[in-house]
Amino acid sequence: MNWSDVLGAGALVPLLTAALRLAVPIILAAAGACLAERSGLMNLGIEGQMMVGAITAFVTVYYTGNPLFGAVTGALAGLLTAAVVGYLTITMAVDQIITGISVVILGTGLASFLYLQVFGITGTPPRIQGSTPVDLPVLSDIPAIGQIVFSQSPLVYAALLLVVALWWVLSRTAFGLSVRAAGESPDAADSVGVSVPRTRWITLLISGATAGMAGALVIDGLGFFQDGITGGRGWIALGVVILARWNPLGAIAGGFMFGLVDAFQLRVQAASGGQATSVPYELFQAMPYAVTLVAVVVTTVGFARNNAPKSLGVPFVPAR
Repeated sequence: MNWSDVLGAGALVPLLTAALRLAVPIILAAAGACLAERSGLMNLGIEGQMMVGAITAFVTVYYTGNPLFGAVTGALAGLLTAAVVGYLTITMAVDQIITGISVVILGTGLASFLYLQVFGITGTPPRIQGSTPVDLPVLSDIPAIGQIVFSQSPLVYAALLLVVALWWVLSRTAFGLSVRAAGESPDAADSVGVSVPRTRWITLLISGATAGMAGALVIDGLGFFQDGITGGRGWIALGVVILARWNPLGAIAGGFMFGLVDAFQLRVQAASGGQATSVPYELFQAMPYAVTLVAVVVTTVGFARNNAPKSLGVPFVPAR
């Protein structure tokens, strides 16, 4: 294998460009999960919400040809799926872990079912045209950085702006203060007039919408749908939440790490012969997940202080 095809001077810019594109769905889903978890609610159903968002976006773009509309409908589908989580965990106080895993199974199965209902079993799988990358004036002309950051698709820019907006809401607004209070001490928050259930509902629906849009971004980058199309990115997003220390801006760094390793393994796999290589290609595919797992363990062990909300995963029952 020629390593210059992977890490050579001419290969670094395309590698980093692909890394950002691959990272954005995880960054967006993780940022939304940060918001939900800061309110004390574990949205473990992100993978299922991403799958439902992916199939909804795929069908929308297939019939309308509009990737932006697909992202919107994908976000709405994720929001509706998150509402199932909200009803069970917030209204009915059902265990959040069991509910999250159940919604992942439900979302994955529902996505496959909807695909078969719309397209059936065909010899040639249908494909869609994703959004076209655009060059931002002046910024895209910056050497190296311009091509990596400022020559992406409009959906990538929209997703990153949403991440910044979530950070601003969480850290700079009165609602963000209510979110943090609900996650740290829901009883104290309730005693000063903060509606903990309403706060958790809002953050959960936002998290579901970002997860659904993340699924749409996966579809936008690939142009087709198949079972398991999100590839466990919802679970990776939950790991990135820990890496980010429950800070939406921190999700950018954690998500980019996954995207970089994913882009790297794709190039290594291609340079070494793809599926024809003597090394099982599954080992290449496992690299991003293994690196993320190690990073989560190191982060958890390395930080003396745990930044997790004190009431994370604890149901809140208002005093009668």
